[in-house]
Amino acid sequence: MNTLLVQPVARKVTSVCWLPPRAGQAYTDTELFFVTGSSARYKELVLWTTDNPDFESESKPPAGDKALAKLVSKVTHDGDVHDIAVVSTDVIATASSYGTISIYDIQNNNLKLRESVTAHRFTSGEPAVGTALSVQPVNSSDAEIASCGEDGKIAYVPLARLDALQAYEVDSTVVTGVCWPTPSQVAASTRAGQVKVFDRRSPAEVSAVFVDVSNSYSFECIASHPSQSFRLATGTDAGSVLLWDVRNPKKPVMETLGVHKSNVWKVRFHPTDSSRIVSCSDDASIAITQWVSDKPAATRDVRYLSGFFNALSIGCFDVCPFTRASLLVAGSDSGNILMERSASTEFSLF
Repeated sequence: MNTLLVQPVARKVTSVCWLPPRAGQAYTDTELFFVTGSSARYKELVLWTTDNPDFESESKPPAGDKALAKLVSKVTHDGDVHDIAVVSTDVIATASSYGTISIYDIQNNNLKLRESVTAHRFTSGEPAVGTALSVQPVNSSDAEIASCGEDGKIAYVPLARLDALQAYEVDSTVVTGVCWPTPSQVAASTRAGQVKVFDRRSPAEVSAVFVDVSNSYSFECIASHPSQSFRLATGTDAGSVLLWDVRNPKKPVMETLGVHKSNVWKVRFHPTDSSRIVSCSDDASIAITQWVSDKPAATRDVRYLSGFFNALSIGCFDVCPFTRASLLVAGSDSGNILMERSASTEFSLF
């Protein structure tokens, strides 16, 4: 098991994401920026900067008292931060425990709330937790945010007009994750262990439902392949990652990767090598799994990452897609930022 570098930040880090390079190309930026969201006592968004490993000659922890990341600015968030999505270099969106979707601008290295809207409510009128959100993959100001929540709904919000929100009840249980396999298709995971697919043009109708009939999993998260829209991944409460090939909706192909010992909180296809899938878990580890392989699912190559001083759940991570070197940042319930960085351009995940 490989060791993650650890930086205590005295807050429960529940979400993290890398920002696109300021100069448009990572190799011209000596510093890279990322944002973390926290919960419990400190409900905040924090902007951090870290050295670009492409400019380092060798892989090693920061020398002396040099921190992994430097705090640039922070702002109070309305509720626990349950998810962060990048809209552009200087705009992010967040999902809140109060059911709100918020848009933040990053101006002069400061986070500033632009607008927010309550997207999730129970039938009683009480706010429902927003569990996740995803930005429509189109290069347009007309792009939408899809969010899901504990009210069993998916809400769609145009970035240009948050007041034009549309919400649709899609499940009687918690909708735990949402993603856009294509600009016109949305996939969601549910606490009932189902994957539901929707056509954005008919958002109230379910296009397809997938379930593992051999197990009674709850799904905690979902992700789509960056270039193959028919491939999905879900994380379960049993510690496994399920890979779905849904080219034939009536007979989907599913593989089970038993890579963790407890709930899988986030899963993602590696942004620069989609033959590998990354997941984090309540067992305080991150797994990088070679899923494209002739080996049986139970014997696939897996590389584990953990922090020696991090004993609690790792609930979020993001892999930087903008550097030649490997750069991964994660957050934990132990109040730590965790990082793996390699300066070698020939770095291999295995």
